[in-house]
Amino acid sequence: MDLPLLGGEFTWSNGRGWSRLDRFLVSPSWEAYFPNLSQKCLPRVLSDHFPIVLDCGRINGRRRPFKFENMWLAAEGFVDKVRSWWSSYMSTGNPSFILAYKLKALKEDLKK
Repeated sequence: MDLPLLGGEFTWSNGRGWSRLDRFLVSPSWEAYFPNLSQKCLPRVLSDHFPIVLDCGRINGRRRPFKFENMWLAAEGFVDKVRSWWSSYMSTGNPSFILAYKLKALKEDLKK
């Protein structure tokens, strides 16, 4: 399936002729997974080809990455709560495994 090209009809020009040489082809199942697919033609700079960009749109179901907020440190009792949580996490194994386990558990508690 060839997606419509936004931003122009052609992807190549030698100054005399114009053509659509470059394109993204996708399968129907891929388009079903990314319903907001589009391809856009950008201005050419040095080449005789116009760059094209495939935009998949927003992917549903993606989790936001966890971010620690420095302002939490100013909240009364926050550091004590983190110390309490940290000492309550019990795990065995090598030190790097224990650290990873505790960081994952702390992340979940901080999200609450």
